[in-house]
Amino acid sequence: MPLIEVSKLTKTYVNDEVETPVLHGVSFSIERGEFVAIMGPSGSGKSTLLHVMGFLDGYTSGSYRFEGQEASTYDGDATARIRNKKLGFIFQSFNLLPHASVYDNVLLPLHYSDVPESEWKKRTIDAVEIVGLTHRTKYDVTRLSGGEKQRVAIARALVCNPEVIFADEPTGNLDSKSGGAIMQTLQDLNEKHGHTIILITHETYTAEHARRIIRIKDGLIESDTKVAERRHTNGGLLTK
Repeated sequence: MPLIEVSKLTKTYVNDEVETPVLHGVSFSIERGEFVAIMGPSGSGKSTLLHVMGFLDGYTSGSYRFEGQEASTYDGDATARIRNKKLGFIFQSFNLLPHASVYDNVLLPLHYSDVPESEWKKRTIDAVEIVGLTHRTKYDVTRLSGGEKQRVAIARALVCNPEVIFADEPTGNLDSKSGGAIMQTLQDLNEKHGHTIILITHETYTAEHARRIIRIKDGLIESDTKVAERRHTNGGLLTK
């Protein structure tokens, strides 16, 4: 059973009785352990699709099944639990708590989880270590570089051990070197730790770090292909 199944999905926004169709019948599935890039230009519908898959927004028609269950059958409490326990989010703008430490930022999702408080410290320290920021644990996040801030965001996304990590333009605010390091971290999370990664991007170079690219344009799937030669941090290619 696929982890995610999207079938004939549509999304239309309505504002003051003005309808704006964004998704026009999108269909695909994603298995556990995949690293998929959803790629398209601005306005293509890729971010709307992420919001639907991440239980951040509803859909107009069609079907979205997560772990075999139709998303529209979940109530508000159930969707909140899924977002906290099953999903991790990484955003272009980092969305960190200002003037709080790396540790406190990574710890935050555990306050809203069912993870026993006795496990919080270990989980937080482990997540910080995975992204290579142990030496910055007590730093105020305002003192960090952009690349380090994004790694804090990745650690925060990891701390509840989610099924899926959604990365929405995670390199958009970074220079090429920092962006490459972030993409290597996401590759490692996929290959070494088994996390399903869904990457939203408009950049071919970034998308080629994934194993599969779904291209979307004007709310429709344009192509869905495997990546034969994957990008690596050093700018080289990794064939797998």
